[in-house]
Amino acid sequence: MPTIQSTYNATHARWYEGMVLNQEPADIVTRVAEDAEGIGFGKVAVQGTADNQVVDSEATAKFVGIAVADPGQPADIYAQYANVAVMKRGVIVVQASEAVAVGDPVYYTPASGVLSKTATSNTLIAGAQWDTSTSGAGLAALRLNTP
Repeated sequence: MPTIQSTYNATHARWYEGMVLNQEPADIVTRVAEDAEGIGFGKVAVQGTADNQVVDSEATAKFVGIAVADPGQPADIYAQYANVAVMKRGVIVVQASEAVAVGDPVYYTPASGVLSKTATSNTLIAGAQWDTSTSGAGLAALRLNTP
């Protein structure tokens, strides 16, 4: 029988994008990925064409939530027509594009979905705040409480 795995990491990553950070109550809903490019884990999901569809961040669509990581999906992305787990309330790990501090408001760039604390040319995620700090761009906890 051939060797299946012969090397192991001494340590694993502390966090990864789309990780549900703790066991606090969370609201996670299921939607369908509409776009051909799909939606990556830990990325902004906005309203798609149909009521049950979401797309990755676009300028004119309403914020729905953040895509939760699913190890059953290939390549860290929900492919087109896949069921997407979308967090609307809870704590999730995302990529911050700049230094953030606990309690800072959360904004995203509509055209790209980049998450930050900067208001200029960005859209506020109502009811969201940074739950951990970073000294620059990096993984951070995002606390959601969206309607």
